[in-house]
Amino acid sequence: MINFNSLKLIVPDNYSFVGIQKKDNELYFYLPKGFDARLSELDTFVGKRDLFFLLYKIFGTFKEICIEKGYIDDLDEFGTQDRDGVINSHRGSEIEDEEDDSENIFYSKLDIITNFLKAYEEPKILALAYRLGKSNKFDVSQIHKYLHQAVYLPNHAAYVDEMLLPRRVMQFESTDIVTMYCYIFCEIKQQLGEVVNAEITALAERFRQHHLGNQDSLFDEHSYEQVLDILKDALETIDHNTPIKDADYWQYYEAIKLFIYGNWHHAENGEIWGIKNFHSVWESMCLTYIVQITDPSLLLHLDDRYLSSKTVERAKLSTKLINLSNAFNINGSSLKPDAIVFESITNKIKGDKTYKVYANNWNDYGYKTIIKCLNIDSNPSVGYIGQETNNHTINKLQELYKIDSSGKVIINAPLPNNFYSFWEIDFPLDLESLHQMYYFNHFFYLALTKQITDWDRFNKEILQPLGIFSGSLYKGSRDDVFNASLFRDKDYKLIGEKFNNFIRHFLNQDECFCEIIDIKYLDTKYFQDPNKIEEIKRRSVRKQFVYEHLLQKALEKRNDQYSNLSIRSSFWLPSYLPDDSELLQDSSTFMDGYIKFKNVNFKLLAENYLG
Repeated sequence: MINFNSLKLIVPDNYSFVGIQKKDNELYFYLPKGFDARLSELDTFVGKRDLFFLLYKIFGTFKEICIEKGYIDDLDEFGTQDRDGVINSHRGSEIEDEEDDSENIFYSKLDIITNFLKAYEEPKILALAYRLGKSNKFDVSQIHKYLHQAVYLPNHAAYVDEMLLPRRVMQFESTDIVTMYCYIFCEIKQQLGEVVNAEITALAERFRQHHLGNQDSLFDEHSYEQVLDILKDALETIDHNTPIKDADYWQYYEAIKLFIYGNWHHAENGEIWGIKNFHSVWESMCLTYIVQITDPSLLLHLDDRYLSSKTVERAKLSTKLINLSNAFNINGSSLKPDAIVFESITNKIKGDKTYKVYANNWNDYGYKTIIKCLNIDSNPSVGYIGQETNNHTINKLQELYKIDSSGKVIINAPLPNNFYSFWEIDFPLDLESLHQMYYFNHFFYLALTKQITDWDRFNKEILQPLGIFSGSLYKGSRDDVFNASLFRDKDYKLIGEKFNNFIRHFLNQDECFCEIIDIKYLDTKYFQDPNKIEEIKRRSVRKQFVYEHLLQKALEKRNDQYSNLSIRSSFWLPSYLPDDSELLQDSSTFMDGYIKFKNVNFKLLAENYLG
């Protein structure tokens, strides 16, 4: 059992180990980089308890990824380990330029929680807890089994007074060891935030009622010592009074004994529990998050060494907007940037807005699709699939949105997918104009959402399926609202030129660029240390220059609208901000703005990683 009060918190400057280490008869809890600003707040029983279980879950997730990748073997305790409980992954972290060690090493010299949880076998527990007992209840379907024990009455009727049936009655001698295990099991699962089977919970509650108070908890600062003493006494009593001790009994007895008597203070000096080279875990956490928040087509490059197969599968869901295959091969070696993402202004279009619209007095020659909007200078043509020429668009919008006191329709969410719009776009583009296109499903904005940047593909994938532009200049039926109203008398080539002009302006904005993301298990202090400048240049900046150079060459070879995309670099650094609601925050810049620092909220990132 861990006495969290005895752990001494420390955030090492030049040590990649995260976990618990014993030194000079003291237990030190090494935390990840970025935690040093909050050490005083974390240095409590509750703070250390919560951090321990958070890291326990993170390490478990990372181990499963290593097993899946084949870096460690799936044997018993997550793989092959020596007698001291040390597991070496078969594949190194390959970050020699930042860390001295290239292997990921797991330590579990006295991992009492994992050993305890491994003993959990639900069918066996329930079978042991609910023994067969004599019952005065009857199961008529089983009567034939008891006729030889029956008393026969004068009328030849058979009388059976009891049967041997499953009876949910707790037998102290044989089942208290199971209820005790269930109690500890539920206490651990509560700290891990995991759900437990209702029957297991009921067994745990039965033990609590017999031995503990309702408010007592094994992981509560004020009651854990008392609860631990009670558990020790109960285990001794159970062992003394249990007449028959089979293999199942000893399995749970040994698991409980190790848990309540296991003492890390008795271990030898050195790493007791945790992982060396935490930067691999940090990389896994950050890149998992990047995959989850990024459109797969915009995630141009990804180092998937420490990502689960599910995460890798998501990253490969669609064709990349820009193909960077073999872009980072140089001098016979293949470099691996952590991630490269295509960023655009559309990623910033998130906020809710309100547009008030009403019918235009001019009915557009009877097509009735033009509306007036208080927030847009142009008069958008808005139509929907199946629209009739004599039914104004505004009538349909009134069915979908609220109407204010003056009769204007309040558009407070994007139009449904069956609505489309078109109007002349003014340049330069800004967030406001793009947000308007987003809310009203402008045809050109649909191209951006599908990462379409050439006219032929736009025509094939968006316009043609809707029957738009069956000829070079529309002169078709008045019943075809899309063509007759939105694109009437507009030349096919002219619309193509407008589309290409829109895409060119869009890509030339500062908000459109390729970002090279480097996951750094370092803190801001390291980069601000003037004595580290040359070391930083040698280990980090030069590598970033090479990445940018190779990416620039790959883009220039395309000779298309992406050839002149700007390139930016960012370092993602760990930080611990438990009260902050933002996972990713822009921080300071480095080398006169050449590299941007981004602080990653460890607590929120961990929730995402474990979710």
